[in-house]
Amino acid sequence: MFRMIVPIIAMLLATGCGKIAELANETRIVAAPREEVFAKMFGNDSAFTGLPLVTNGGSTRLYELIVQKGEPGFDKMIPDERPDAQKVKIAVAMEIPRETHLIYSVDDGALKTGLKFTFEELAPGRTKVAFTIDDLTGDGSKGLMVNRSALRKIARDALDKLDDFDEVKELA
Repeated sequence: MFRMIVPIIAMLLATGCGKIAELANETRIVAAPREEVFAKMFGNDSAFTGLPLVTNGGSTRLYELIVQKGEPGFDKMIPDERPDAQKVKIAVAMEIPRETHLIYSVDDGALKTGLKFTFEELAPGRTKVAFTIDDLTGDGSKGLMVNRSALRKIARDALDKLDDFDEVKELA
């Protein structure tokens, strides 16, 4: 009996680890125009809804949320390793429809990580979506593990919206 339980537990653990590894770097091709895919992933019901819009000219839309020490929600956003930090910033740069980049930073980049989505139109009605998690930069990065977990949830929610489109197998 015990011999049967061990392989089942090992299989469940391996499946869970695969999901995490899958999220680290993912590319999918879907049967839809680039703008439609972008709108589905980052439209009105996305994780970025409600962030203030900061314009900086050109075709880039930049949304950012800055939380200062002492403001509501600051304690949830600050890494445990940086109790002395004064500011947390979440910036979302959207260069429509080619790229979306979400950056989480503490004290103007003392610690920084992010998510990056790129949208490549392969043909009319066919879009390649690539996703990566930026490397964490800065000192004392250990405390960002919880925050990276929140970023992964945002990424998973956006990537799950791709399931609404038919997936296209890449040609060899």
